[in-house]
Amino acid sequence: MEAIMRPIGAIRLEGQRAYVDVLPQYLPALRELEEYSHLHLLWWFDGCDTPDSRATLQVNTPHPGSPENLGVFATRTPHRPNPIALDTAAILWVDHRRGRICISRTDARDGTPVMDIKPYARGADCIPEAVGPPWSMQ
Repeated sequence: MEAIMRPIGAIRLEGQRAYVDVLPQYLPALRELEEYSHLHLLWWFDGCDTPDSRATLQVNTPHPGSPENLGVFATRTPHRPNPIALDTAAILWVDHRRGRICISRTDARDGTPVMDIKPYARGADCIPEAVGPPWSMQ
């Protein structure tokens, strides 16, 4: 089984601002995005897309009080079988003509490929009873 993914745009960092520049063929997909206050941004850890990084299944953790090694699926490390990252950010504005979304923040570098954008939906994305281990800095 193989999956094919293609970037829909790229992260642009200009000074203190972060933007998502969407490729022209995806401009219609931005319709009504500005009705949401936040979005989920899925991007590719392109700086970690190496055979060694993709083969990493456990990592040493930086969290005090945590187990010394954790499986990558219990962490947010970029070293994983598929180097997909997830940010949640506020939408500051959307320029439909230009295909640019100004967002409040991202951990991505300038030029990072964006794989998808999803609106943050309070009914589906907010889980008040969610828990994790005490060392996970919730």
